[in-house]
Amino acid sequence: MFKLVRFFLLTSAIAVAAITIAVIFHRQNEVGRLINFAERENVALAQSFANTLWPRFSSYVASASALGENQLQTHPEAQEIRKAVRTASAGLPVLKVKIYDLQGLTVYSSEAAEIGKNVSNNPGYFAAAREGRPASKLTFRDAFSSFERTVQDRDLVESYLPIRNGEGPVEGVFELYTDVTPLLAEIKRDTVDLAVGFSLVFALLYAILFSIVLRADRTIKQQYVDITDKNEALKREVAERKQVETALQQAHDELEHRVADRTKELMIEISERKQAEEELRKLSRAVEQSPATTIITDPAGHIEYVNPRFTEVTGYTLQEVAGQTPRIFKSGQTSSETYQELWETITAGKEWQGELRNRKKDGTLYWASTSISPITDQQGTVTHFLGISEDVTQRKRAEDEARRHRDELAHFGRVSIMGEMATSLAHELNQPLTVIYGCTQLALDKLRLGNDRPEALRDPLEQAAEQAERANEIIRRIRNFIQKADQKRDATDINKAVRNVFNLLRSDAREHGVAIKLDLPDGLPTVMVDPIQIQQVIVNLAHNGIEAMSESPSTSRLLTIRTSKRRNATVEVAVHNGGKAIPPEHLQHVFDPFFTTKPGGLGMGLSISRTIVEAHGGTLWAESAPETGTMFRFRLPVAGPDHPSHDS
Repeated sequence: MFKLVRFFLLTSAIAVAAITIAVIFHRQNEVGRLINFAERENVALAQSFANTLWPRFSSYVASASALGENQLQTHPEAQEIRKAVRTASAGLPVLKVKIYDLQGLTVYSSEAAEIGKNVSNNPGYFAAAREGRPASKLTFRDAFSSFERTVQDRDLVESYLPIRNGEGPVEGVFELYTDVTPLLAEIKRDTVDLAVGFSLVFALLYAILFSIVLRADRTIKQQYVDITDKNEALKREVAERKQVETALQQAHDELEHRVADRTKELMIEISERKQAEEELRKLSRAVEQSPATTIITDPAGHIEYVNPRFTEVTGYTLQEVAGQTPRIFKSGQTSSETYQELWETITAGKEWQGELRNRKKDGTLYWASTSISPITDQQGTVTHFLGISEDVTQRKRAEDEARRHRDELAHFGRVSIMGEMATSLAHELNQPLTVIYGCTQLALDKLRLGNDRPEALRDPLEQAAEQAERANEIIRRIRNFIQKADQKRDATDINKAVRNVFNLLRSDAREHGVAIKLDLPDGLPTVMVDPIQIQQVIVNLAHNGIEAMSESPSTSRLLTIRTSKRRNATVEVAVHNGGKAIPPEHLQHVFDPFFTTKPGGLGMGLSISRTIVEAHGGTLWAESAPETGTMFRFRLPVAGPDHPSHDS
């Protein structure tokens, strides 16, 4: 609201201040005029003094600087000047007169004590007079010494006036003190009257105007209240409109934002759909041109799609197999357990991989390396099954041929090593045969002598039978070791295989004067191997070690066979001999086919051994040093928890 009264009071205060300033300015102006008037009077008086006194005393003033202060105060000229000044100022408001030379020396003063004083330290007014310019100022004195007496509380105009002889240069300075107390008091009275008059007039005007302002203020306040109410109503209306406009703008912006977002989403969806379509086309072309057969079935196993490669391999077209189940490819040579495992795996949402023996349209059998996996929707529900197969018949044939050659080679190796061990084996077999011969000869001698009692014949015949069984066991071990049979892998105790080898090696070791030490810890896991082939590897490594120690001192001929469990689920067999070390240049070639350092050797034993170990998923290597001899090691993977024996 407009504060009219406050504005009026502020304006009134400004008016009072203006009046006060005007009164002060009027007084100052009157005082200035008074000073100017007194200065003109003093100039005229000084000129009168100069005309009267200066011709008589100018020479005295000029020479006064040569006199001391006491001399000046008592000089006769000073008395003469006093008389002349009093005569000239009689009846005038002049209270004091001083005469100075141009150096500021007080040559005369109506107050005798001031004669001889130097006032050159009053540079302002004195210097102005000395330079030819009158200078005056208004002063107030509580007590002031005049011609006659000391006066109290006087307003004085103090004037410094230059003294010239005619139009000549300044020769001295008059200082006159004029009493203007009555005039200044009159100015004060005029100023007070003026201030009172202004105040009365202003008070009257103020009272009139204040009453008007109060009435106007009430009117304006009422109008202001009305305007304020209308303004508030208008503001509310404007605010409501702004709210509506803001809401509309927000709705508009949100709609534009949604449209923009949806447009982006549609663009992304279109782009993704195009990419998906392109990927689908690529995938379709890849499937159509894939070298692997592809089958897609529904969850019940009914065929919905096969690719061209499927038709090339099986001879069936899509029209012939659509709606059928893959049972039409069963050859009867794949076990029902395999199909049961397959179906349980894929219906559980997992991928199944394996090999199936299938039948083509023309009845031909073929091997298929197959991978079957479920296809699920976003909720994880199986919607289809995808089967990808590769015809591996040729590979299987090549593997069978390679396996047959490997078995032939292994059999040849066993026969060869048995040939190398023939002398020691014959010696071992000769022992029970000699005993048998002796026992039977003894029994015959007793019969010839007529001693045919059973008690006499039982002991030699029992010994003969026992030795016959021993010979039979030796022949059986040799026959089992060198027999040619299909490879069969079983979960095998590696320690048992080592003990069987020990029985075969005893005679060979005795012949060469070698001791065999077995280090076979209990609790080793089984390995899935063909026992005969693994025994062949151990025999080959041990026989090589026995022969390597044939030139060593008899006290150091020790062959050690050690088994142990190693990391990565493997079992290790180590065969160590203390014979001469293998030279480094030969060590890297000992497993090469036909590499040998033995006279008459074929160089196939170690090569066959490595082939057998690697065929079982293991590794074979050699370590040799002059200080420790030679160590052959091989490791085989342990059998799983459920590994029944099966033909490889």
